[in-house]
Amino acid sequence: WVRPWTLAAWIFLTLGIALGSWWAYYELGWGGFWFWDPVENASFMPWLLAAALLHSAIVVEKREALKSWTILLAIMAFGFSLIGTFIVRSGVITSVHSFANDPERGVFILGILAFFVGGALTLYAARASEMQAKGVFSMVSRETALVVNNILLAVSALVVFVGTVWPLVAEMAWGRKLSVGAPFFEKAFTPFMIALAIVLPLGAMMPWKRARLGKLVRPLAPAFVLALACAGLAWSLETGRTLLAMVATGLGSWIIFGAMADLWVRAGRKAARLMRLPRADWGKAAAHSGLGIVFTGIGLLMAGQVEDIRVAQIGQPFEVAGYQITLDKVEEVEGPNYTSHTATLRVEQDGRLITTLHPEKRAYPVQAMPTTEADIDNGFLRDIYLVIGDAQDGGGWAVRTYIKPFANWIWAGCLMMAFGGLLSLSDRRYRVAAGARKSAPLAATPAE
Repeated sequence: WVRPWTLAAWIFLTLGIALGSWWAYYELGWGGFWFWDPVENASFMPWLLAAALLHSAIVVEKREALKSWTILLAIMAFGFSLIGTFIVRSGVITSVHSFANDPERGVFILGILAFFVGGALTLYAARASEMQAKGVFSMVSRETALVVNNILLAVSALVVFVGTVWPLVAEMAWGRKLSVGAPFFEKAFTPFMIALAIVLPLGAMMPWKRARLGKLVRPLAPAFVLALACAGLAWSLETGRTLLAMVATGLGSWIIFGAMADLWVRAGRKAARLMRLPRADWGKAAAHSGLGIVFTGIGLLMAGQVEDIRVAQIGQPFEVAGYQITLDKVEEVEGPNYTSHTATLRVEQDGRLITTLHPEKRAYPVQAMPTTEADIDNGFLRDIYLVIGDAQDGGGWAVRTYIKPFANWIWAGCLMMAFGGLLSLSDRRYRVAAGARKSAPLAATPAE
């Protein structure tokens, strides 16, 4: 029962993180989808641990191994949900999302954390001897691959945790004000994700107990060739500017085509049998493919995005990444509870009108708070993202332009991961197993 409950929680957490990222991209006006803010990290850490728990529970179910580790992961995944609540609602760490800082409330949250996590760890220590692992496996096996998966995900969560709480530790221990930002997380976190992407297709196709790597070459060779081709295509389109696009596209394609190869092998290499596969198999393939799409989207976005900040004059076009943008006018508009400076910007390419966007700069008198409302022309391969700023003393308006390639792939991949979780959750084997557990004691009564 650990798997379906964890899977349900993981699905909602995936959707919540995706919605938060989408909100930041559309509403904050800075063109980013992830800032490594403490609130974002607070949701991401239990997501990583829950993903590790889902894979670890498979080993317990299939091979009667990793029992103690799986129970510990379950405790830590829930514990980190409470830790995140404490971090961002108690006021101990500053966050742009901390809308309700209350030290008194933080004491109660800390008490809840100590009771549930401390109590769970106490019970875990008392009952550890009862959880005997029975399954044995070689160093090259699906069990080992899942252990590697767990290590990478757990260490990744630890990296995020250290980066999140380090400013608090530095202030308490040395009285220094520090800020840990995106450069640290990207350099410390990315290597573990690269290793996870490499291992994922291999581990998914390994047999239990003992495997031979040579047997994996044939079914995964087409996936590897296609991944190399996609990486080369990304490199050529980026004209060799950065390795990031090539690596991210290659790893993302490797995960996606590896998931397809896994389905093909499970179906006995016969198309007619694909639809007869259990929903859990399709769910795993969809979730892994969604992760591959997220990898590709993030890499291509970070490698190919273009940012332009300038003072634009009314009626004078300017060019950004092959697009001609013209600020036609800026009007003052009265909203229900705000006043707005609304701009009209035309976007053209080779003399052809692509779109007309209307970004806003709003002011709310009651809250005395200005906000930025970006306007975005969404596309499958790119977003044109425009933001209007303040009027300038010398005339004109501050305009920020972002060209965001493959931005929507990130949220599409997250939705696909959640959909894969739903497919797995709907697998009839969960219901059959539940019914079997309920009927087992009744069936055993006559024999006793």
